[in-house]
Amino acid sequence: MGTTAANRPRVLAVDVESGGAERVRSILAPAGYDVLPARGTTAALEAASQQAADLVLLDVERAGTVGLEAFRRLREELRRPSLPILMLTPSADRQTRREVLEAGVDDLLITEPLDAQELKVRVHTLLELKSHREDSGPREALQDPRQRWVRMERLARVGTLAADVAQQLGQLGEGLQRALEHVRSRAAQGLAPDPEELHRLGHAGEQMRLHGQHLLSLGPTGPADIQRFDLRALVPEVLKRMRAEGRLGPADVRMVLPEDPIGGVFNRRQLEQVLVELVSNAVDALEDVTDRPRVVHVGVELPDMFGDFGPRFFVKDNGIGIFEDELQAVFAPYYTTKAPDRNVGLGLTVARTLVESMGGKLMARSLVNVGSTFTVELPEQTASW
Repeated sequence: MGTTAANRPRVLAVDVESGGAERVRSILAPAGYDVLPARGTTAALEAASQQAADLVLLDVERAGTVGLEAFRRLREELRRPSLPILMLTPSADRQTRREVLEAGVDDLLITEPLDAQELKVRVHTLLELKSHREDSGPREALQDPRQRWVRMERLARVGTLAADVAQQLGQLGEGLQRALEHVRSRAAQGLAPDPEELHRLGHAGEQMRLHGQHLLSLGPTGPADIQRFDLRALVPEVLKRMRAEGRLGPADVRMVLPEDPIGGVFNRRQLEQVLVELVSNAVDALEDVTDRPRVVHVGVELPDMFGDFGPRFFVKDNGIGIFEDELQAVFAPYYTTKAPDRNVGLGLTVARTLVESMGGKLMARSLVNVGSTFTVELPEQTASW
C-alpha cells in the first residue's frame, strides 16, 4: 500500500474510546496510516462516505452477540462488501472467535494487552485482502466463511512472526553498528579492537545470518515453489545437503521410507526448511548423550486410507528428551537451550508456522532420557493449498 500523503490508507476507528483511539493512532500513524475516529454507526457512515475509508476498526466490549449485532449493522449500512472490518475486543475464547469469524467478520484482535506489532500486521494483511477482493470481484464474497477463517488465521500467524523476526534484525543491526564503530575508533588510534567487542561483532553477525535465513523461509510463495512431487524424495535430498554442510555431526541418521510413492502438491521449498529445522533440532538433542548410540530416524508415512489424515513426516531421536511441562514451550519464539551464537530459538517456531500455513499440524511427543518424536501431518486435500 502506498504511504504518501495523498494515498495513505485510511483506517476508520468506530467506537474506540478516546484513550484507545490515541493508542491506535500512535501505532498506525507512523506506519503510514490515517486514523479517523467515529462514534456510532451514523458517524461511521458519514466519515466513510466523506473520506473513503479503506478499513474499519470496530471496538466492542463483547465479541459475541453484541459485537456481531454492531458488525452486521455496520456492514449492512456501509454497503461495501470489500471493505475489511477488524473487530477489537478485550477478550474472546477460541469458540467465540470462531463464531465471530464464521459470521463474516474479517479478523478479531484481543486488545488486553494491545500488541502494537500485531495490530500493524493485521491491518496490513486485511488491506491486502481488500485489494484481492477488489481484483477478484464477487468470488471472494462467496468463499466458505470457515475456509476464510482458517486462511486468515494462517496469514496473520505468518505475518506476525515475520514482523517479529524483522524487528529483531533491526535491533541486531544497531548492535552490529555499535561494534563496528568501536573497531573503527580503535583502528583510527592505531589500537587493536577489544576482544570482547570482536566477540560481540561475530555473535551479531551470526545472529543476523540465522534470522535472515528464517525470514527468507517465511517469504512469499512463488509459482515455482508449489510443485507436485513424490514426498519420499524430500528426505534423502535434505539429509544429503545437511551432511555435506557438516550439520549432522556424529549422529547416525537413518531414513525410513515406504515402497509406494506419496504424491502431493505442496510448497517444496518450505517443506525442505521444515525438515531441516526438525533434523537440526534432533541432532542437537543428541549432543549430551554418552550412554548409547546417537540415532535419528527421518521418514515419511502414507496418508490414512480413510482420509482421516494426510501424509506424515516424522523425525525421531533417542536424545535427552523434553519435560512434559516444557513440551509446548519449545515452539515459542526464542525458546532455546543452546548458546546464542548457535541458535536463535526460532527453528521450531518457523517449522510450525510453515506447516500450519500449508494447512497441516506439527506435533511433538517426548520422554526424558528416552527421546523425542516430531510429526508433521499434512492435509489430505492438497489441491487447495
